[in-house]
Amino acid sequence: MKFLTVRDLSKSPKNTLSRLPKGGKAVLTNNGKPQALIIKIDGENFEQTLTLLQKLEFMQTLTEIRLSSIKNGLDSMTLEEINAEITAARKERKKKAQP
Repeated sequence: MKFLTVRDLSKSPKNTLSRLPKGGKAVLTNNGKPQALIIKIDGENFEQTLTLLQKLEFMQTLTEIRLSSIKNGLDSMTLEEINAEITAARKERKKKAQP
C-alpha cells in the first residue's frame, strides 16, 4: 500500500493525489503514524464507495460491541435476560424524563 505524508498533501495536494496507485488507495501519515485512508473515487463510484465504507464502519462497531460483551461476560445472556435489561433501562429513562 502506498503511504503519503500530511506534509506532502498540504504542500502539493494535486500532485500528491495524482501519485495514488492504480488501485487508488493510500495511507495518509502524520509523523510516521497512520492518520487516514485515502481512496480514489470518481463520479461513477462515489455513492457505491460511500455505502461500502458505511457498511464497513457498521461491521467494525458491531465487532467492538461483540468483543465488549465477551469481555464483560454478557455474551451468554438469554433473550429473556436481554429483554429484561432493555425494559429496566427504558423504565429508568422514563423516570429521569419526568419532571
